[in-house]
Amino acid sequence: MDLSAEQREEIRRRLETCLDALVRAGAMERDERIEALSTRLRQAEEQLAQAQKMEAIGRLTGGIAHDFNNLLTGILGYSSLLKTFLPENSRGYEAAAYIERSARRASELTRQLLAYSRRETLTFRPVDLRRVTGEAIGILSRSVNRNVEIHTDFHEPQEPVSGDPGTLVQALLNLGVNASDAMPGGGHLTFSTSPFVSDGEVHLNGVPVPEGRYVSICVADTGCGIPEEIRDEVFAPFFTTKAAGEGTGLGLPMVYSCVRTHGGFVRLVSSVGVGTTFQILLPVMEEPGDADEPREPATEIPGGTETVLVVDDQEIPRNLLCDLLRSLGYTTLPAASGEEGIEILRYAPEKVDLVIVDRIMPGMDGVESLARLRAIRPTLRTILCSGTSEAERTPSGDVPDGFDDFLQKPYERETLARKVRSVLDGGPSKK
Repeated sequence: MDLSAEQREEIRRRLETCLDALVRAGAMERDERIEALSTRLRQAEEQLAQAQKMEAIGRLTGGIAHDFNNLLTGILGYSSLLKTFLPENSRGYEAAAYIERSARRASELTRQLLAYSRRETLTFRPVDLRRVTGEAIGILSRSVNRNVEIHTDFHEPQEPVSGDPGTLVQALLNLGVNASDAMPGGGHLTFSTSPFVSDGEVHLNGVPVPEGRYVSICVADTGCGIPEEIRDEVFAPFFTTKAAGEGTGLGLPMVYSCVRTHGGFVRLVSSVGVGTTFQILLPVMEEPGDADEPREPATEIPGGTETVLVVDDQEIPRNLLCDLLRSLGYTTLPAASGEEGIEILRYAPEKVDLVIVDRIMPGMDGVESLARLRAIRPTLRTILCSGTSEAERTPSGDVPDGFDDFLQKPYERETLARKVRSVLDGGPSKK
């Protein structure tokens, strides 16, 4: 069948129209893909910039925490020693106990700063988030505004996650305190936990959540809410909307750092005048164990009569360590440097039963001091002491470089007593 010129022209026009539509559709799809890729790239650049900024601030806070830990060593150690000289029902004993509790809380703050700066290896174990949340609520109930009502909604049963309980409690405390501050006239603060499953397509604040099972914990308030224009800044170090002297701007950055260190994710949902919810996702343990089993406290503090060589360049930690050891029955030999410790050991190598040496010292540090001390007496038992962090441990959790154990500053008298007795009663020292 022959087509007329008009029919052929109509068919050609329709084909051109279809082709134009296809080209436009393809161009629109291409533009949408480019826009999506550009958005993802911009988000990645912002996340990289944030990570670099937090790393820089982390170096600063890590250094501050290290110095503060050394100061706390004297406060916490001497308060625990002072209690041994006072009757338990006396006002002096109560005052020493209060100082000890305050120093312990300050120690938790420095531990939080060290974790934030990634200079501390956290102690991970199976954790029931209901128990961790309950501990945080117990502290908040005694500190937040009385007109703030605290509620819980825990899912049963709860699968354990792998985490550091102390750091998780501190993160929840930070969220709870912020929520309370957002409700000066009163309101409701709710902690809830529930299971969460990601299919790999879930994004929290632009961050993809890998496929898997998680435990979700939400902290929700009915406060003033967070304006949209500053929501992207709330996790930035030192960013705060509080008046001068009322906030450090480190609370939410520490929450973010804690969650990411635990392999988790955090999401912020807020509406001005309605309230704010922070959702945290933590991965479920693949091989769960017994979560947060409490340990029976031991009643008797062990002592001994052995001789301990104490090597530390700082006067307060060195004197404290000697005083605490003498109160436990030990004989102490103080040394202000690795070189001095070597001379003491060389003079009487068989009289020294244990060496406690600080990790960071000018000139000869703790690791080098150990090598020189072991050259004099290969079977010498040693404890590495540091105010930096438990990062001195190897990835497998062992103490490096032949040390028999690790003592974290600040410490209490009982902690020191059990650590020293354990090393002295142990098997052959590590070489």
